[in-house]
Amino acid sequence: MAVLSRPAARNLRRARASLRGLLALGIAALACTPTSKPGRGNVVEVVGTDYAFTAPAKLPAGRTTFEFVNRGQVRHELNITRLKPGVSVEKFLEVVRSGESVRDITEGPVGVLFADAGGRSDAGLSVNLRPGEKYAVICIFRDSADAKRHYDLGMYTAISIDRAQAVAPLPQLPTDTIIATDYAFQYPRQVRPGKHTFLMLNRGKQRHQLALSLLRKGVTLDSVAKVEDAGGDPDALFEGSFGLLHGRAGQDPVGELTLTMLPDRDYVIACFLKDDEQSPEHVDLGMFGIIRTGQASETDSTWEKQQAVVEKVMDGSITLTTKPTR
Repeated sequence: MAVLSRPAARNLRRARASLRGLLALGIAALACTPTSKPGRGNVVEVVGTDYAFTAPAKLPAGRTTFEFVNRGQVRHELNITRLKPGVSVEKFLEVVRSGESVRDITEGPVGVLFADAGGRSDAGLSVNLRPGEKYAVICIFRDSADAKRHYDLGMYTAISIDRAQAVAPLPQLPTDTIIATDYAFQYPRQVRPGKHTFLMLNRGKQRHQLALSLLRKGVTLDSVAKVEDAGGDPDALFEGSFGLLHGRAGQDPVGELTLTMLPDRDYVIACFLKDDEQSPEHVDLGMFGIIRTGQASETDSTWEKQQAVVEKVMDGSITLTTKPTR
């Protein structure tokens, strides 16, 4: 396959490296420090440092979007995993370090966000937090091949969900569902610009993931392949990496990716997982695609009104209330 057969741009390579680490652990996890932002309702900003987190011990139940800010000097990731009842983050890490699968002690991965040193993620990670749940938060990155993983340097924590409190829900944006099969995506080829929520459903017999990145204006997958085939570095052809969603065969997703999509742009989706060490990566079997956004003028009035309401809730101009969940 000529197009995207060997994705080498930095954002996609890093996504691939991260997923290899996740496969070695048998699951995804979360890294960094969450702090609530005034006027943002149920949006939680997670701040990562070298190598620690200041995470809230508890969060109220309800739909919550995590954002990731990296104030460290090295690249970090934000990985969130929903634990099964009674499982502690210490037990989770014990299994992770042993190299065994964590499937039996987790409900499933929420997702992954990335941020360069001094930067922030290009997307948010949304999840419906339910009363009594617990989430593991770790970073599996390491600074070199011989270095310890960040969770072994202290970059892990746990978040419990309050049984008595709930946050007011943000207006639900339309959800763009992407279905993963063996080995292709079923997805919308074109969407409106603006805020989007992406949901991945795995309907294959293998584990799959959705990595989402943005090509620079005017760049195509063919041009990426040509630069790579010529021995060049196509890093500059990509503008952003928005994180990962992944799930076991037939698994309902735990998290969703939320982002603002620019008009008239091409967004790449791909899966870099392998069925086993001898198998090719799924992207080499055709599991990739392009989601194109339309012109800004194509946004209809209903969509614009919905975006305006969301923005007002996000900046605190509108306050929503709800009764606690018991």
